[in-house]
Amino acid sequence: MTKEIIIAIPTEFRRLFDNNWREAAVYGGRYSLKSHTVARILLIKARLKKTRIACFREFQNSIADSSYQLLADLIKLYDLRDFELTNNSIINKLNGSDFIFKGLWNNEQSIKSIEGIDIAWVEEAQTVSEKSLEVLTPTVRKEGSQIIYTYNRLVEEDPVHKRLVLEGRPNSLIINVNYDIAEKYGWLPKVIKDEIEDDKKNRPGLYKHKWLGEPFSSERKIYKDWNVIDEIPHEARLERYGLDFGYSNDPTSIVAIYKYNNGYILDECLYQKGLSNKQIADVFNNLPKALVIADSAEPKSIDELRMYGVNVLPCVKGKDSIQQGVQYVQDQRISITRRSVNGWKEYQNYLWKIDANGRVVNVPEDIFNHFMDAVRYGFDSFKPIITNQFKTTSKAFI
Repeated sequence: MTKEIIIAIPTEFRRLFDNNWREAAVYGGRYSLKSHTVARILLIKARLKKTRIACFREFQNSIADSSYQLLADLIKLYDLRDFELTNNSIINKLNGSDFIFKGLWNNEQSIKSIEGIDIAWVEEAQTVSEKSLEVLTPTVRKEGSQIIYTYNRLVEEDPVHKRLVLEGRPNSLIINVNYDIAEKYGWLPKVIKDEIEDDKKNRPGLYKHKWLGEPFSSERKIYKDWNVIDEIPHEARLERYGLDFGYSNDPTSIVAIYKYNNGYILDECLYQKGLSNKQIADVFNNLPKALVIADSAEPKSIDELRMYGVNVLPCVKGKDSIQQGVQYVQDQRISITRRSVNGWKEYQNYLWKIDANGRVVNVPEDIFNHFMDAVRYGFDSFKPIITNQFKTTSKAFI
């Protein structure tokens, strides 16, 4: 006897089952059921007939960064025994449907080599760059193939939203949903409803972005107009390393800073959790030599790195040092290497705080800031020290 499996899909998403659209933008605020519903729909489609589904994100360093776990959890929840989970894919044992998982950033050749995609699902599409879109859309070229983008808007100029909603494309589908969908079907937990109501009352600016999916204004973006380069030019001169310590919850971040043509190039050397000071020192001792500027809040770690032969100094902190450091970086002409995956992700998401009324505050959000803090520490050592007594200028570090 065949076991009946019921998978509930909100009617607001039903057009995703249709075949008369090419690209679909599914966007809105938190708890609008976007990702969970699209994942359910893709599992249903993969059971109905052989389908190749490619799941993309802009940044994916490992399978853990992908939508793999969400799909795996749903397979377990609904007891879909016709699916087999491998280390890096999901396969339907009955009809051969498969899910593959790839990052778009700095992965052009790997993406172009994928054949026979029926459906592409791009998660967290607010972070997808124009270059990645230029690679993705012609890659999904099978007759009748479709691309689904799910996202919470980040800033006004998100390339995916601009492409599909603001400019429009032939045969596109637009689905804008918010938490009221979950509330309508009785799927909104009370703890989430209470958080929404509290934000609505006390933090209206945050409420509009977090729960209604409204984008941040471009003025919240701290750094702008960084250029992406493929490689570090031979003529570039290594000047500094910036180091932000981490361990269990936060990654240790090392950024190399190169001087080139009246500007600077940033290159991500390390972005990893769980490293001891000895392991961090080993990384430095295998890199080209340059002075390291580290977070002064970790004097014990700095002393230990010196014991292991690392030429490291603490950054200088004081009143308004964060704002001053950020402003100094803002004044520079910055390029970043294409391999700096986490650095670029932080660049896109590094924002000024907003107050309860939605006004921008001149303090960075305490998130997406490990690479950025390392950058600021490194650049702090270039800032001139101005003494009022003698009105002279010198370098903070030699």
